Amino acid sequence: MNKGVVYAILSALAFSIQNVIVKELSYTMSTGEIAFFRGFLSAVLILGLMRVNHVHLSREDRPTLWLRGILGGTGMICIFYALRGMPLADVSIISQLSAFFVMLFAAIFLKEVLPKGAKLPLVVIFAGGCLVVRPWNFDSFNVYSLFALAQAVFAAGAYTTVSKLTDSGKHHPYEIVLYFLVCAALSGAVLMILGGSFLVPNLQEWGWYIALGLITVIAQIWMTDAYAMANPVVVSFVSYIGVFFNALWGFVIFREMLTLLTVAGGALIIGGSMYLTKLKHDRIAEMAAVRERNTKKEV
Repeated sequence: MNKGVVYAILSALAFSIQNVIVKELSYTMSTGEIAFFRGFLSAVLILGLMRVNHVHLSREDRPTLWLRGILGGTGMICIFYALRGMPLADVSIISQLSAFFVMLFAAIFLKEVLPKGAKLPLVVIFAGGCLVVRPWNFDSFNVYSLFALAQAVFAAGAYTTVSKLTDSGKHHPYEIVLYFLVCAALSGAVLMILGGSFLVPNLQEWGWYIALGLITVIAQIWMTDAYAMANPVVVSFVSYIGVFFNALWGFVIFREMLTLLTVAGGALIIGGSMYLTKLKHDRIAEMAAVRERNTKKEV
Protein backbone atom coordinates (compact mmCIF):
# COMPACT_ATOMS: atom_id res chain seq x y z
CA MET A 1 0.00 0.00 0.00
CA ASN A 2 1.24 3.50 -0.86
CA LYS A 3 2.75 5.31 2.15
CA GLY A 4 0.64 8.38 1.39
CA VAL A 5 -2.54 6.32 1.68
CA VAL A 6 -1.35 4.87 5.01
CA TYR A 7 -0.65 8.37 6.32
CA ALA A 8 -4.10 9.52 5.14
CA ILE A 9 -5.78 6.70 7.09
CA LEU A 10 -3.66 7.40 10.18
CA SER A 11 -4.45 11.10 9.93
CA ALA A 12 -8.19 10.41 9.74
CA LEU A 13 -7.88 8.08 12.74
CA ALA A 14 -5.95 10.70 14.72
CA PHE A 15 -8.50 13.43 13.99
CA SER A 16 -11.33 11.11 15.07
CA ILE A 17 -9.50 10.42 18.37
CA GLN A 18 -9.15 14.18 18.78
CA ASN A 19 -12.94 14.48 18.54
CA VAL A 20 -13.38 11.76 21.16
CA ILE A 21 -11.09 13.62 23.58
CA VAL A 22 -12.90 16.91 22.98
CA LYS A 23 -16.29 15.30 23.56
CA GLU A 24 -15.02 13.63 26.75
CA LEU A 25 -13.64 16.93 28.06
CA SER A 26 -16.86 18.79 27.16
CA TYR A 27 -18.67 17.01 29.99
CA THR A 28 -16.64 18.91 32.60
CA MET A 29 -14.74 21.75 30.86
CA SER A 30 -15.90 24.77 28.88
CA THR A 31 -15.44 25.04 25.12
CA GLY A 32 -13.22 28.11 25.55
CA GLU A 33 -10.88 26.31 27.91
CA ILE A 34 -10.65 23.24 25.65
CA ALA A 35 -9.90 25.45 22.64
CA PHE A 36 -7.27 27.40 24.58
CA PHE A 37 -5.32 24.40 25.84
CA ARG A 38 -5.63 22.57 22.54
CA GLY A 39 -4.28 25.55 20.62
CA PHE A 40 -1.62 26.52 23.18
CA LEU A 41 -0.13 23.07 23.75
CA SER A 42 -0.15 22.21 20.04
CA ALA A 43 1.43 25.57 19.18
CA VAL A 44 4.27 24.89 21.63
CA LEU A 45 4.89 21.51 19.96
CA ILE A 46 4.83 23.05 16.47
CA LEU A 47 7.31 25.74 17.56
CA GLY A 48 9.59 22.96 18.80
CA LEU A 49 9.34 21.17 15.47
CA MET A 50 10.04 24.43 13.62
CA ARG A 51 13.16 24.98 15.71
CA VAL A 52 14.42 21.42 15.14
CA ASN A 53 13.78 21.65 11.37
CA HIS A 54 15.11 25.24 11.10
CA VAL A 55 11.78 26.60 9.85
CA HIS A 56 11.46 30.36 10.30
CA LEU A 57 8.44 32.65 10.25
CA SER A 58 8.20 34.61 7.01
CA ARG A 59 7.38 38.28 6.66
CA GLU A 60 5.26 37.84 3.55
CA ASP A 61 1.48 37.35 3.29
CA ARG A 62 0.96 38.00 6.99
CA PRO A 63 -2.62 39.29 6.54
CA THR A 64 -3.51 36.09 4.66
CA LEU A 65 -1.78 33.96 7.31
CA TRP A 66 -3.72 35.67 10.09
CA LEU A 67 -6.94 35.35 8.10
CA ARG A 68 -6.30 31.62 7.71
CA GLY A 69 -5.65 31.42 11.45
CA ILE A 70 -8.80 33.31 12.39
CA LEU A 71 -11.01 31.27 10.06
CA GLY A 72 -9.49 27.97 11.19
CA GLY A 73 -9.60 28.91 14.87
CA THR A 74 -13.21 30.03 14.69
CA GLY A 75 -14.15 26.84 12.83
CA MET A 76 -12.42 24.77 15.50
CA ILE A 77 -14.43 26.43 18.27
CA CYS A 78 -17.63 25.84 16.28
CA ILE A 79 -16.92 22.11 15.95
CA PHE A 80 -16.09 21.92 19.66
CA TYR A 81 -19.50 23.44 20.45
CA ALA A 82 -21.16 21.02 18.02
CA LEU A 83 -19.50 18.02 19.67
CA ARG A 84 -21.08 18.98 23.00
CA GLY A 85 -24.57 18.21 21.74
CA MET A 86 -24.36 16.06 18.61
CA PRO A 87 -23.23 12.49 17.84
CA LEU A 88 -19.64 12.20 16.61
CA ALA A 89 -20.72 10.76 13.27
CA ASP A 90 -23.24 13.56 12.60
CA VAL A 91 -20.63 16.25 13.26
CA SER A 92 -18.09 14.43 11.08
CA ILE A 93 -20.57 14.09 8.21
CA ILE A 94 -21.71 17.73 8.34
CA SER A 95 -18.07 18.88 8.38
CA GLN A 96 -17.66 17.22 4.96
CA LEU A 97 -19.88 19.99 3.57
CA SER A 98 -16.70 22.07 3.51
CA ALA A 99 -16.03 20.62 0.02
CA PHE A 100 -19.28 22.26 -1.13
CA PHE A 101 -18.29 25.65 0.30
CA VAL A 102 -14.67 25.38 -0.90
CA MET A 103 -15.88 25.12 -4.48
CA LEU A 104 -18.17 28.14 -4.04
CA PHE A 105 -15.53 30.26 -2.29
CA ALA A 106 -12.90 29.40 -4.92
CA ALA A 107 -15.29 30.58 -7.62
CA ILE A 108 -16.21 33.78 -5.74
CA PHE A 109 -12.91 34.88 -4.17
CA LEU A 110 -10.23 33.21 -6.29
CA LYS A 111 -12.18 33.65 -9.53
CA GLU A 112 -11.84 29.97 -10.36
CA VAL A 113 -14.26 28.64 -12.96
CA LEU A 114 -16.46 25.78 -11.76
CA PRO A 115 -15.47 22.52 -13.49
CA LYS A 116 -17.87 21.15 -16.07
CA GLY A 117 -20.45 18.92 -14.44
CA ALA A 118 -19.95 20.46 -10.96
CA LYS A 119 -23.55 21.63 -10.57
CA LEU A 120 -24.98 18.13 -10.12
CA PRO A 121 -22.64 17.06 -7.27
CA LEU A 122 -23.17 20.44 -5.60
CA VAL A 123 -26.92 19.80 -5.59
CA VAL A 124 -26.36 16.24 -4.33
CA ILE A 125 -24.14 17.49 -1.47
CA PHE A 126 -26.70 20.14 -0.53
CA ALA A 127 -29.48 17.52 -0.47
CA GLY A 128 -27.31 15.26 1.70
CA GLY A 129 -26.70 18.11 4.12
CA CYS A 130 -30.44 18.68 4.44
CA LEU A 131 -30.99 15.00 5.26
CA VAL A 132 -28.39 15.08 8.03
CA VAL A 133 -29.36 18.46 9.53
CA ARG A 134 -33.12 18.06 8.87
CA PRO A 135 -34.15 21.73 9.23
CA TRP A 136 -37.83 20.71 8.85
CA ASN A 137 -37.66 18.64 12.05
CA PHE A 138 -37.51 20.81 15.15
CA ASP A 139 -36.34 17.94 17.36
CA SER A 140 -33.38 17.16 15.09
CA PHE A 141 -32.46 20.69 14.03
CA ASN A 142 -30.84 22.57 16.93
CA VAL A 143 -28.18 25.12 17.70
CA TYR A 144 -25.49 22.43 17.65
CA SER A 145 -26.37 21.71 14.00
CA LEU A 146 -25.83 25.39 13.24
CA PHE A 147 -22.38 25.25 14.86
CA ALA A 148 -21.52 22.18 12.76
CA LEU A 149 -22.64 24.00 9.60
CA ALA A 150 -20.68 27.10 10.60
CA GLN A 151 -17.59 24.96 11.06
CA ALA A 152 -17.92 23.68 7.48
CA VAL A 153 -18.15 27.28 6.22
CA PHE A 154 -15.15 28.50 8.24
CA ALA A 155 -13.13 25.41 7.30
CA ALA A 156 -13.84 26.09 3.62
CA GLY A 157 -12.64 29.67 4.05
CA ALA A 158 -9.50 28.40 5.75
CA TYR A 159 -8.85 25.86 2.97
CA THR A 160 -9.25 28.62 0.39
CA THR A 161 -6.61 30.77 2.07
CA VAL A 162 -4.31 27.75 2.53
CA SER A 163 -4.59 27.08 -1.20
CA LYS A 164 -3.48 30.62 -1.91
CA LEU A 165 -0.59 30.38 0.57
CA THR A 166 0.69 27.00 -0.63
CA ASP A 167 0.50 28.04 -4.28
CA SER A 168 3.00 30.82 -3.55
CA GLY A 169 5.52 28.23 -2.31
CA LYS A 170 6.82 30.69 0.30
CA HIS A 171 5.36 29.16 3.46
CA HIS A 172 6.19 25.92 5.27
CA PRO A 173 3.13 23.90 6.42
CA TYR A 174 4.32 24.28 10.04
CA GLU A 175 4.09 28.06 9.73
CA ILE A 176 0.54 27.93 8.34
CA VAL A 177 -0.57 25.52 11.09
CA LEU A 178 1.08 27.70 13.77
CA TYR A 179 -1.05 30.73 12.87
CA PHE A 180 -4.15 28.54 13.11
CA LEU A 181 -3.20 27.19 16.54
CA VAL A 182 -2.28 30.62 17.93
CA CYS A 183 -5.61 32.08 16.78
CA ALA A 184 -7.46 29.10 18.25
CA ALA A 185 -5.73 29.60 21.61
CA LEU A 186 -6.48 33.33 21.59
CA SER A 187 -10.13 32.70 20.70
CA GLY A 188 -10.41 30.19 23.52
CA ALA A 189 -8.84 32.64 25.96
CA VAL A 190 -11.35 35.34 24.96
CA LEU A 191 -14.24 32.94 25.51
CA MET A 192 -12.90 31.99 28.93
CA ILE A 193 -12.52 35.64 29.96
CA LEU A 194 -15.95 36.67 28.72
CA GLY A 195 -17.67 33.66 30.22
CA GLY A 196 -15.60 33.43 33.40
CA SER A 197 -15.56 29.70 32.77
CA PHE A 198 -12.02 28.70 33.73
CA LEU A 199 -11.74 25.65 35.96
CA VAL A 200 -8.46 24.25 37.22
CA PRO A 201 -8.11 20.86 35.51
CA ASN A 202 -7.67 17.80 37.67
CA LEU A 203 -4.98 15.21 36.96
CA GLN A 204 -7.15 13.23 34.52
CA GLU A 205 -8.19 16.36 32.62
CA TRP A 206 -4.55 17.47 32.34
CA GLY A 207 -3.86 14.07 30.81
CA TRP A 208 -6.66 14.61 28.28
CA TYR A 209 -5.33 18.08 27.41
CA ILE A 210 -1.78 16.82 26.84
CA ALA A 211 -3.10 13.94 24.73
CA LEU A 212 -5.22 16.43 22.75
CA GLY A 213 -2.22 18.64 22.01
CA LEU A 214 -0.10 15.67 20.92
CA ILE A 215 -2.74 13.99 18.74
CA THR A 216 -3.54 17.31 17.03
CA VAL A 217 0.06 17.84 15.93
CA ILE A 218 0.49 14.20 14.92
CA ALA A 219 -2.70 14.34 12.83
CA GLN A 220 -1.52 17.52 11.07
CA ILE A 221 1.91 16.01 10.30
CA TRP A 222 0.41 12.77 8.99
CA MET A 223 -2.02 14.71 6.80
CA THR A 224 0.84 16.79 5.38
CA ASP A 225 2.89 13.63 4.70
CA ALA A 226 -0.11 12.01 3.00
CA TYR A 227 -0.50 14.85 0.50
CA ALA A 228 3.27 14.90 -0.08
CA MET A 229 3.51 11.17 -0.87
CA ALA A 230 0.27 10.39 -2.73
CA ASN A 231 -2.08 11.80 -5.33
CA PRO A 232 -4.21 14.54 -3.69
CA VAL A 233 -7.40 13.02 -5.11
CA VAL A 234 -6.59 9.63 -3.59
CA VAL A 235 -5.75 11.23 -0.24
CA SER A 236 -9.01 13.20 -0.26
CA PHE A 237 -10.99 10.03 -0.98
CA VAL A 238 -9.21 7.99 1.70
CA SER A 239 -9.68 10.75 4.28
CA TYR A 240 -13.44 10.16 4.24
CA ILE A 241 -12.75 7.02 6.28
CA GLY A 242 -12.72 9.48 9.18
CA VAL A 243 -16.53 9.42 9.11
CA PHE A 244 -16.41 5.67 9.78
CA PHE A 245 -13.95 6.13 12.65
CA ASN A 246 -16.14 8.81 14.25
CA ALA A 247 -19.23 6.64 13.88
CA LEU A 248 -17.37 3.69 15.43
CA TRP A 249 -16.15 5.69 18.46
CA GLY A 250 -19.59 7.25 18.86
CA PHE A 251 -21.20 3.81 19.06
CA VAL A 252 -18.54 2.06 21.16
CA ILE A 253 -17.74 4.85 23.63
CA PHE A 254 -20.82 7.09 23.74
CA ARG A 255 -23.54 4.60 22.63
CA GLU A 256 -24.59 6.88 19.77
CA MET A 257 -26.74 5.46 16.98
CA LEU A 258 -26.97 6.60 13.35
CA THR A 259 -30.40 7.21 11.83
CA LEU A 260 -31.25 6.05 8.32
CA LEU A 261 -31.57 9.68 7.18
CA THR A 262 -28.09 10.44 8.53
CA VAL A 263 -26.63 7.44 6.70
CA ALA A 264 -28.39 8.43 3.46
CA GLY A 265 -27.33 12.07 3.83
CA GLY A 266 -23.77 11.06 4.61
CA ALA A 267 -23.63 8.87 1.50
CA LEU A 268 -24.81 11.79 -0.65
CA ILE A 269 -22.37 14.25 0.92
CA ILE A 270 -19.36 11.94 0.69
CA GLY A 271 -20.23 10.66 -2.79
CA GLY A 272 -20.85 14.17 -4.10
CA SER A 273 -17.69 15.51 -2.45
CA MET A 274 -15.55 12.73 -3.93
CA TYR A 275 -16.90 13.39 -7.41
CA LEU A 276 -16.46 17.14 -6.95
CA THR A 277 -12.84 16.62 -5.84
CA LYS A 278 -12.15 14.51 -8.92
CA LEU A 279 -13.66 17.14 -11.23
CA LYS A 280 -11.57 19.87 -9.60
CA HIS A 281 -8.29 17.98 -9.92
CA ASP A 282 -9.10 16.93 -13.49
CA ARG A 283 -9.53 20.60 -14.33
CA ILE A 284 -6.23 21.48 -12.62
CA ALA A 285 -4.47 18.75 -14.63
CA GLU A 286 -6.12 19.98 -17.83
CA MET A 287 -5.02 23.59 -17.19
CA ALA A 288 -1.47 22.43 -16.44
CA ALA A 289 -1.38 20.48 -19.72
CA VAL A 290 -2.58 23.55 -21.64
CA ARG A 291 0.12 25.73 -20.05
CA GLU A 292 2.76 23.13 -20.91
CA ARG A 293 1.64 23.01 -24.56
CA ASN A 294 1.66 26.82 -24.78
CA THR A 295 5.16 26.93 -23.28
CA LYS A 296 6.44 24.43 -25.87
CA LYS A 297 4.90 26.48 -28.67
CA GLU A 298 6.64 29.63 -27.44
CA VAL A 299 9.96 27.79 -27.33
